[in-house]
Amino acid sequence: MKTIAVIINGTRLPYHVIHYAIKKAKESSSGIFALFLKGKQEGSKGYGYPSDMHSTELSFFADEVVSEDESMITDNMELIKQMIGDEGIPYQSSLKTNASVDEVAGIIASAELVVMDKNFDDLTLMGDNEISLKALKKKINKPIDLVSDIS
Repeated sequence: MKTIAVIINGTRLPYHVIHYAIKKAKESSSGIFALFLKGKQEGSKGYGYPSDMHSTELSFFADEVVSEDESMITDNMELIKQMIGDEGIPYQSSLKTNASVDEVAGIIASAELVVMDKNFDDLTLMGDNEISLKALKKKINKPIDLVSDIS
C-alpha cells in the first residue's frame, strides 16, 4: 500500500496539514504515517522576572513544562488517529525525541509523498539536532508538499 508521511514538529497541531494529507490519501488510496518530532528538553525562554527566582524553581518549572508538552503531543497523536480513522484511512504514527535528519529520512523512506507545514521551522519543541525544513528537503529524496495554513 502507498503511504503518505506527515512530519509534525512539536506541540502545535497543524490541522491544515492533516486535512491535506487526508485529501491526498483518499485521491491515491494511500495510508498515512505521522511522524511527531520533539526536542529532548524545553528550550530556554529567557524569563527575566522575577529576577530573584531560585534555580530550583526554574528546574521544577522546566520539568513541568516538558511534561505538559509531552501530554499535549500525546493528545495530538490521538486526535489525528481519530480524524484519519474516521475517514477509513489506514494510519500509523511514531514519536521521536531528538531525532536527527538522517533518522527522519530513514523512518519515512518508504513513503511516496511527504507532507509538511510550510512554517515547519516556526513551530515549537524542535529537536535538539536542529532539524530544519531546508535540511529535510535536502536529505529526503521524495516529493514534499508544503502546506500553508492559508490554502
